[in-house]
Amino acid sequence: VHHCTDYATCHTTDINDLTFACGPHHRLLQPGAWTTHKNARGETEWIPPPHLDRNQPRTNTFHHPEKLLRGENGGEDDDGDDDGDEPD
Repeated sequence: VHHCTDYATCHTTDINDLTFACGPHHRLLQPGAWTTHKNARGETEWIPPPHLDRNQPRTNTFHHPEKLLRGENGGEDDDGDDDGDEPD
């Protein structure tokens, strides 16, 4: 498990600030290299160092294919429900 806000900085373990990371990817996270943070939807975004950044997606959907199928707004239309009507 990885702390999105470095434990050495915050000295706390907050469930909302944790994400899963395998050993090899966890070792990529260090100053001047890869970083992580939580976006507004609570998803972990993986930010590459500038020399590797090619505008790729920031979140990993490998274990959540439903996110690709339902779109960015989670299957809801603009008025917050999923009935397909026009926004309020």
